[in-house]
Amino acid sequence: MGEQISIPWASAAARAYLERVGGPLGGMKPRAMAERVRALADEHEAWVDHACLCFYAGTNTMSPMARAMLGSTMATRPSMGHPGDKYQPGVRFLEEVETLAIDACRRLFRARFAEVRLPSGSSANLSVFLALTKAGDRILALPEWAGGHPTHREEGMAGLHGLHICDVPFDPGQMQIDLEGLRRVAREVRPRLIIVGASLVLFPYPLAEVRAIADEVGALLMYDGAHLAGIIAGGQFQDPLAEGAHLLTSSTYKTLGGPPGGLVVTNDPEIARRLDAVAYPGMTANFDCARVAALGVAAAELLEFGAAYARDCLANARALALALAADGFEVVAAAQGFTRSHHIAVDVHGLGGGAPVARRLEGANIILSKFILPRDAGGPADRMSGLRLGLQEVTRRGVGADEMPRIARFLRRVVLEGEDPAVVGAEVRALRQRYGKVHYCF
Repeated sequence: MGEQISIPWASAAARAYLERVGGPLGGMKPRAMAERVRALADEHEAWVDHACLCFYAGTNTMSPMARAMLGSTMATRPSMGHPGDKYQPGVRFLEEVETLAIDACRRLFRARFAEVRLPSGSSANLSVFLALTKAGDRILALPEWAGGHPTHREEGMAGLHGLHICDVPFDPGQMQIDLEGLRRVAREVRPRLIIVGASLVLFPYPLAEVRAIADEVGALLMYDGAHLAGIIAGGQFQDPLAEGAHLLTSSTYKTLGGPPGGLVVTNDPEIARRLDAVAYPGMTANFDCARVAALGVAAAELLEFGAAYARDCLANARALALALAADGFEVVAAAQGFTRSHHIAVDVHGLGGGAPVARRLEGANIILSKFILPRDAGGPADRMSGLRLGLQEVTRRGVGADEMPRIARFLRRVVLEGEDPAVVGAEVRALRQRYGKVHYCF
């Protein structure tokens, strides 16, 4: 009681923060703590949601209707079992909410089965590993320098489950899977599971060809659509299940624009049965009904508005990539047209690397992330030469392609011309406040 907050194994930056901030907080009385939490939430909303241009690829904004669901009393009500056969009484309205959310997600991804109870995209991936693999199995997943997600790797869910991970060969010049290399490695490794999907995806994957390789070696094909689900749902990128994936996993915020959570869809009844058993009673028992309600609203909105939203995300990404290149930035995959998704990657290794550039832009109210690029392969784990931008949130705020040259100039002034971020930030704030409404929703 009263001891300084400490995480001795954390990074030096984290330890320094806790020493600086945790000490004064440690002596707060309970009411002051609660009021400080509320004040910080208000300050966060005022800044991020009203003063910043957010290009962070792992976030989005919910519609007012979806957001309202998270504050409902459904959040404290348990719900165990399938709709129509729940362990608890008093959940007849919640059973219908769950049923509607399942149906909306099935329709959204043109799938027979949807698992909506999982609390995160990482747990969705873990549910697949638990349902379809056993410790000691081999899987193939994209390397981190190709955008491969930590949950597919040794340090994440795959490694914790005892899987042996081998790399999906990737051609950095094309920013695409190397099919010949994949065929060779798959024949040698004989994986149980091949995973495609990453945290940076510029172009559709050749899924039919990957599925043929999976069939040849007796593997299942999993598509991790955590970053791409919204543009997939809108029919503007690719259709993983129709093109050969056995199942698709996703988080439910990011491009989907829903609450934090996980989702798995499939057309295979045996895969669905195994996933169902992992979700309950395996991993979730009682789940967050308010979150599922918010997902149901978000999925219904995409059924109505998803095609237009996805088209605009892609148009904005293309326009911003062109404008950044014209303003002197080294945009990745220029020879391939920069991007066919909502993602953009910019190589800033000659400007100090992704971390310092992202911090400088944050000072100008522009939020994006450092990111690993193929040039970083084999280097220190903390070296990231790139910036990753996702266009989903600014698109949902109503920002259009005609604004992208102006936004590119903001980045140029801060990063290439060295202008004071605070000066640019005032202009960013003024632009952002013109776009206060959430679009593509009821």
